[in-house]
Amino acid sequence: MNRLFNFRVLLAGGLFIAGGAGTSPALADDALWQQLAEGGKVVLMRHGAVMAGRTNGNSLLRDTSCKKERNLSSEGEAQARAVGKLFQARNIPIAEVRHSPFCRTADTARIAFGSGTPAAYLSLLEILGPDEAAAQNKELSHVIGGHTGAGNLILVTHEPNISAVSFELMKTSDFLVLQPKGGSEYEELGVVRGSDSN
Repeated sequence: MNRLFNFRVLLAGGLFIAGGAGTSPALADDALWQQLAEGGKVVLMRHGAVMAGRTNGNSLLRDTSCKKERNLSSEGEAQARAVGKLFQARNIPIAEVRHSPFCRTADTARIAFGSGTPAAYLSLLEILGPDEAAAQNKELSHVIGGHTGAGNLILVTHEPNISAVSFELMKTSDFLVLQPKGGSEYEELGVVRGSDSN
C-alpha cells in the first residue's frame, strides 16, 4: 500500500482532515481527552505490538484459530491494558467497540475495552486488491462520518488502514480522535500516543 494510493483513497472518500500543528504534546493530549469525555467521537486505534520473528506467525494471514497469525506480544498486551486504564480513569463514554477480524486487533479490543465486535471494513488493507481496498475505505469513511450519539465509537484496526485516511505516523496502540461531520466526512482532531502510556 503506497502513499499515492492512500492519498487517492483519501480524496475519493471525501474526507476532511484537520491538523493540530503548533500545540505541545501534553496540551494536545489534554484537549483530546476532554473532547473524548464529551462523547460523540470516533477513535481509530492501531492494535498493540506483536511478537517478532519468523516462527511467531504471519502478519498477512487470517487464521480463525489464531495459531498461524502474528499475535500480540506481552508488550502489546501491556499497551492495550494501559490504554484501557486511561479510558477508565478519565470516564470516557464508549458506545461500541469494533475491530478487524484479525486476532491481534480482537485481543487489543478485548484487553483494552473488555469486548468488541468484528467488522470486515476494518480488515487488513494489505491483503486486498486496489478495488476491494477502495470499497473498504469508502465503507469505513461512512461509518466514521455517520457516527452519532453520546458515546464514542472505538475502531481497532491496522497501520495500513489508518495510513489510508491520515498521514500521521501511527505506532502500536496509538489512536486518532475523529469528529464525525455527517455522510463520509469527518475532522481529524489529533493523535493520542497510546504506545507511550505503559
